[in-house]
Amino acid sequence: MTGLSTEFTRTAVSEEEYPRGTRRTVRVAVRYAYLIALVAAVLTGLIPGGRLTEVAWILTGIIAFSIDRPWRDHVRVVVDWLPLVAVLLVYDFTRDLADTVGMPLRMHELVTVERWFFDGALPTVWLQQHLAEDGQPWWTPIIGIVYTTHFIVPWAVAAIFYLYSRPMWARYMRRILVLSYLALVTYILVPAAPPWYASREGAIDEEVRRISGFGLGMVSPDVSAKWLEDQGNYVAALPSLHTAFAVLVTVTLWPLVRRWWLRVPLALFPFAMAFTLVYGGEHYVIDVLLGYLYVGITIVVVAMWERYRAGRASVGEGEAVVEQRRVGADT
Repeated sequence: MTGLSTEFTRTAVSEEEYPRGTRRTVRVAVRYAYLIALVAAVLTGLIPGGRLTEVAWILTGIIAFSIDRPWRDHVRVVVDWLPLVAVLLVYDFTRDLADTVGMPLRMHELVTVERWFFDGALPTVWLQQHLAEDGQPWWTPIIGIVYTTHFIVPWAVAAIFYLYSRPMWARYMRRILVLSYLALVTYILVPAAPPWYASREGAIDEEVRRISGFGLGMVSPDVSAKWLEDQGNYVAALPSLHTAFAVLVTVTLWPLVRRWWLRVPLALFPFAMAFTLVYGGEHYVIDVLLGYLYVGITIVVVAMWERYRAGRASVGEGEAVVEQRRVGADT
């Protein structure tokens, strides 16, 4: 589906090439330098950035944490990730098609459905009126942390998988890409506005503010608001990819986490993201529920394709063995 290799080798540099003491010193120094640079970038507002910025930091991190491997492994990092980067860049570019193909922007329809589900009330309006009537409460930075994880956690998981298991990385990235493109098709065919935009355009009578807590208090409100404005998409509310990515991360990591106390935050992660999005005016509840549904569809579709590919590979291997035996018998 993505042409990703499922082989995984972790070849360390030999002692002759790189003395053990020197190798350890270089490894520790490079890793700490990367982490310090990463923290500095967050504090100064350089992260998060656009897609290329995110990818650059991910690839740099992978190389930094595997610096003592042969240079061929570092080249392979770039070769493995470049096709994925290209696909994601195409995704970012084609999101704007929803504005150009002429499909009507859905605002009133989502408001009607949401009010029907909740007996005339809008959860976003209710939450903001009861929890943020006097401004942003003290726990707004916590909301900001949850919101910001969308730009960090899915890609951090990908980077960790790549370092320790390329087959796991390949499986995970297939699901990320299929999920993204399923959502993209929906954005193009059914462009839908988020609650804060619907309120601004008059589709919602009540005021809906954009309360994300983005910036975590470390980035000025002007910087964080500008970043949200640049990265935001007025037609990509349905489904919620923020929710979908959180659910996919939880589903992916769940079988790998053995201790129950680690599974608790993992289980709460999608619900925390859903609350953040609805409370913050970014999504309707219906968007969130469809995010869950799209993850389920993605997992089923990709699993079927992987089973089909594995079956074809088994048949090919079997035919090769039979042919080899036939040739051997003939000789």
